Amino acid sequence: MADIYFSNPKPGAAPQGGYEPVYSKKPGRSGARKFFLAVVSLLLIAAVALGGPYFYIYSLMDKTDYNRSGHKPNVYVDSSDLMRNDKVVNILFIGVDAREQDLASRSDTMLLFSIDKINKKIKLTSFMRDTWVDIPGSGYAKLNAACTYGGAQLVMDTIEYNFNVEIDHYVLVDFDSFVKAVNGLGGVDVEITESEAKYLRDKVHLETIQAGESVHLNGNQALWYCRIRKLDSDFMRTKRQRKVITSLVGKAREESAWELTKLVKSVLPNVETDMNPMVLTNFAFGAFFRYVRYDLEQARVPADGTWQDATIKGQMVLKTDLGENRDMLEDFLYAIDEETASTETQPQ
Repeated sequence: MADIYFSNPKPGAAPQGGYEPVYSKKPGRSGARKFFLAVVSLLLIAAVALGGPYFYIYSLMDKTDYNRSGHKPNVYVDSSDLMRNDKVVNILFIGVDAREQDLASRSDTMLLFSIDKINKKIKLTSFMRDTWVDIPGSGYAKLNAACTYGGAQLVMDTIEYNFNVEIDHYVLVDFDSFVKAVNGLGGVDVEITESEAKYLRDKVHLETIQAGESVHLNGNQALWYCRIRKLDSDFMRTKRQRKVITSLVGKAREESAWELTKLVKSVLPNVETDMNPMVLTNFAFGAFFRYVRYDLEQARVPADGTWQDATIKGQMVLKTDLGENRDMLEDFLYAIDEETASTETQPQ
């Protein structure tokens, strides 16, 4: 019930047995109520704007080839020996040729996608497929042979076993997924040298490709660009892959959340992962609204000066100093930047 306030009669008005009662609200209550309603409305709009894409992404997860056995611990290493940080998430992307119709085929690409929430960076680490390593249970071989021997799980186990870096999850994609991702973002723009352009025209019959500092490629063209190897080396091939991924991240920054969810819908049917639907949804949602804004850095294993060419069992391989590469990975993935450290030590 509203409180009663009494007002004096208007000038010149005759009093009629006392003062006239006037009913009103407490001062300020109307303004506060409007402000409260405005805040609630904004929160509801934000919930719909953010929750809409979130639940839509979650509804698509049944299209993914989810490995229901989930992420398995590495039985070949002591977990306490692995480098890890709760604020750094390592997801191994493994690319295979869909034309082989066999996920146990040799992996064409092994790229560690690290989300560094401490320094607010995305870090890409290419693992060279010819790196000579000890594959647990199978002996020494090229790193990409691990996919043949035991699929994505053994690839993760092998990297952990040899380089002591903990991998949280894997995402296995085929070339069709890659083409759809690039096309879904409207293509990529990368620098192409004269020799690369000539190779693509002569060997892959992409007659329209010309050299330039910013050449636009569609999904199929970008795939063949990433697969160039015989022109120079596997080192340059992985560099080209990281250039394309960097361009993809840049394109994603320009897209709306709803456009990115449409991209997810087209790619998911060709993806296998050990992330359950909720974890994958959270990862995708975080990527769209937060991680895509992070700065991007790149590295490669083996690093420069830590390997040498060798012929073993009739194969050309990269004989690698594992210790030096472990040190490099620890510094690259887990070191706190000077700027971040200075910010954290500033008085609040």
